[in-house]
Amino acid sequence: MSTALQRLIDKDLIRDVLLRYARGVDRRDWERVRAAFFEDARDDHADFEGTRDAFIAWVRQRHDAPSLLKSTHFLGNCLVEFASDTVAAVETYFIARLELTPEAGAHRSMLAAQHAGSAQNSRVQVSGRYVDRFEKRNEDWRIAQRRTVFDAIESQLVDAADNSLDPAWTLGRRDPHDPVFAARAEIGLI
Repeated sequence: MSTALQRLIDKDLIRDVLLRYARGVDRRDWERVRAAFFEDARDDHADFEGTRDAFIAWVRQRHDAPSLLKSTHFLGNCLVEFASDTVAAVETYFIARLELTPEAGAHRSMLAAQHAGSAQNSRVQVSGRYVDRFEKRNEDWRIAQRRTVFDAIESQLVDAADNSLDPAWTLGRRDPHDPVFAARAEIGLI
């Protein structure tokens, strides 16, 4: 196989890891998030800096709490630069949209400080970049080091009863009952 073709395959494998990470966080599928990182990976993410498993415990505490109502990570530009056949620098832009109740405590103070004392829900949009060192070990690309770079945070207050989504629509869920899991099961992926 040519080097150029292998690089295209490797880029697609790396992007797939990133997409699985985003789905894992948004659907609270922590084993999927864990699989995006090597066991010895390190993550520097806002108020957290440490190992893969400590990061998952940190993010899980925030996302599993009933005070984080919604989470959607949108991944944008993704530049993969190979240093060798087994190491790549990967910069991926993201927008994360979250909805937090007043009970979100420290999480809300970190993301929506100006609304920390409000009795209303807060919708937060975080724009930033994942700056990752990907490595290929045993033919498997994963994150070895991540630094989450924050470029902007916007927050607005919303009434807890304000939900512009029609309940007759198919709505997203943050658990294994989300429609993506039914679609995967229908074709034998689960």
